[in-house]
Amino acid sequence: MNFEDNPEVRERRYPDREFRPNRGNRREVQMTKVTCSSCGEECEVPFKPVSTKPVYCNDCFAKKDKGSFGKPSNKDFNIINEKLDKIMKALDIE
Repeated sequence: MNFEDNPEVRERRYPDREFRPNRGNRREVQMTKVTCSSCGEECEVPFKPVSTKPVYCNDCFAKKDKGSFGKPSNKDFNIINEKLDKIMKALDIE
């Protein structure tokens, strides 16, 4: 057993830290009504939007960012490999 798994040891070692979630003091999230920048539907977001940035409903946000965080495509790998080949050739590395 790790000494930090023991609550008494952990609390003596780190007296200023809070290790248990304090769910009693959670604030209500203030929702703001907005119009989706993509489809024009009214929706709510848990923040106050900045007028210079677009705001999307859940559906449009999911569609918009679907490709942004997904795994790279073969096309992406081919582009990277071509660039690496050029760099290796320029540095005379084979």
